[in-house]
Amino acid sequence: MAREGALIVKRAASGTTEWTIDDELVIGRDPGCDIALTDRQVSRLHARIVRDESGYRVVDAGSKNGTWVNGLEVVGAHRLTDGDEITVAARVKLYFVDAEATAPLTFEDRGLRIDPETLTVYVRGVALDPPLSGPQWELVRVLAEAEGAVVTRDEIVERVWPDVHSGGVSEDALDALVRRVRRRIAEEDRDHSYIVTVRGYGFRLDSV
Repeated sequence: MAREGALIVKRAASGTTEWTIDDELVIGRDPGCDIALTDRQVSRLHARIVRDESGYRVVDAGSKNGTWVNGLEVVGAHRLTDGDEITVAARVKLYFVDAEATAPLTFEDRGLRIDPETLTVYVRGVALDPPLSGPQWELVRVLAEAEGAVVTRDEIVERVWPDVHSGGVSEDALDALVRRVRRRIAEEDRDHSYIVTVRGYGFRLDSV
């Protein structure tokens, strides 16, 4: 019997991108790859997702910075199961979704995402209510738009308080804002730290 197929999903706080796997899906920095990732830590031809009679496997293509599945480095090839997290070059997270799984993975109830049109933040599929304040929303949005990259404190200040010179906003004020947003997020998910402090530099969003 033919398999129903599977997806590779890239999640960001602003939404998801999906690629269907036929027989092979190529991941790399080269624009000709099926999943083209612009990060320079990603090799031009980084990895392949291959379909065979028994399912799907990820094959590292001799990349410089490696491929991981659920935190374990892929040496040669690794058989995939529904919900596996594939990390490319320790920078980009992709997820494997198998349509044949008894209960295929869905992402609406996982992690954090934002809706820029309604200025709504969802945590594990639940909208924060009451909504975040203006500065709180802008903090989450600037981190979400960075898609996991670190955002400096100065960059955050410029976005959250555009009418105030960066020297006019104290570090305590920014830290207090981050604490308030963390508390709001924790109302729906106390088990994960979404806003990660990168000491001496800034913050990044781990939207899961």
